[in-house]
Amino acid sequence: MNIEKFHKSLLTSRLLLFTTVFAFIVVRLYLIVGQWNNVSLWGCLLIQIGIAFFLLQLNHIFNFIQGRTFLPALFYLLFIGSNPVYYSDLKGSIAAACFVLCYYPLLSSYQNPKSQINALNISLLLSLGSLLWTPLLFLFPVFWLGFYHFQCFNGRVFLANLTGFVVVYLFIFTWSILQGDKNIFLSLLPHFDAFVIRTPDLTIFEWVTYGVLLLIYLFVGLYLYIFNISEKAGTITILSYFYLSTFIIFIFFILQSEYKSSWGLIISIPLAFLTAHFFSRSNKRSIHYLLWLFFLLFVCVGIAQYVSA
Repeated sequence: MNIEKFHKSLLTSRLLLFTTVFAFIVVRLYLIVGQWNNVSLWGCLLIQIGIAFFLLQLNHIFNFIQGRTFLPALFYLLFIGSNPVYYSDLKGSIAAACFVLCYYPLLSSYQNPKSQINALNISLLLSLGSLLWTPLLFLFPVFWLGFYHFQCFNGRVFLANLTGFVVVYLFIFTWSILQGDKNIFLSLLPHFDAFVIRTPDLTIFEWVTYGVLLLIYLFVGLYLYIFNISEKAGTITILSYFYLSTFIIFIFFILQSEYKSSWGLIISIPLAFLTAHFFSRSNKRSIHYLLWLFFLLFVCVGIAQYVSA
């Protein structure tokens, strides 16, 4: 068997991408049977597929994973498709969409000290998303880290980022005054119970899934920081930021098990980029075989979880 040929086809095959999307849709439609009027289930399906294709667009624009590979979308659909808990989490899907949309203004700010508009756009996205899911506010420091990592963080960028938050809640406050109902504003303020620390509560299959993802994450870090010295400086900067932000989001995931589905949808985004880069850049046969085993494991775990559900 020519593993190199199979590996190349896996990276660049449009047929494989659309087959994966088709399988993802079929599984979700099977779960929706009898609930055709459930807007939440349809919303999750469309948003999650949209996120997968947006990942491809980001890579096409900024080219931090060289070559026309479809792995970012494939990995994202694989990660979230292997757990049935994701198919009904509309709040988490919208939060993940807000998060991934923030990547475009952030990556556009690379080494640009006049990035106030980009910082404002990120703030507006996170603030609007937090009205539906409050823990999105945790991600403000994650993007501050991104601006710092991309050498464009300064006082003006920081103030612009805070301005978006103030504008959103000032608008809500003004609207509540005009309506003569202060409860509109009070009900949309951040809920402090969303910041409570809770112990991990994972199923056996989830322990296996996230254990494998943690191992791959460690392998990616080793490759990125030790062996991957031939990459462009910009590529290394972007990927190292994805690596650091994944670690931070993983901490939130561990400490807030009540929101494990929503955090899982978010953490799968940078992790999809990292694993895609790792598997697309290595020419070792062992890595090629590992990629197929990686896919097979997630497919098997996904089948087991859907059967048990």
